[in-house]
Amino acid sequence: MFGLRVLIDRLPSKINLENRGFRLPYNLCPLCNKDAKSIQHIMLSGEVAQRLWVKCDKWTALFLVTGNNIAGQFLSLYLTGLSPQINRMWREMWLALTKVIWMYRNKVIFEGGQRDFSIGTVASLKLGKI
Repeated sequence: MFGLRVLIDRLPSKINLENRGFRLPYNLCPLCNKDAKSIQHIMLSGEVAQRLWVKCDKWTALFLVTGNNIAGQFLSLYLTGLSPQINRMWREMWLALTKVIWMYRNKVIFEGGQRDFSIGTVASLKLGKI
């Protein structure tokens, strides 16, 4: 369910909440203090997300995760010409990474977490049910 909400832009980002009539006091991304808070920015184009995706690309040596459109990024995981097992692994990794980014964002906003997106910080988050 989480992955679908990411793909159809239904997570409660600042922009989505404002589109529903909520007015929030902060205007910048809580993770990088730069852009407005859209799902595209949080999950893909923001500084934190970019660093995580680049690490993932380097780790796998496949360099599959590119672009600035979440749905396009996810769909590209079906079009790589790789084996079904590798494609499945990438889709599961995509889901896990988007969940970790969202959980980290929530920790920064709601628990006063620090903006430290090291591997140790990522590893300390528990995914639970995705």
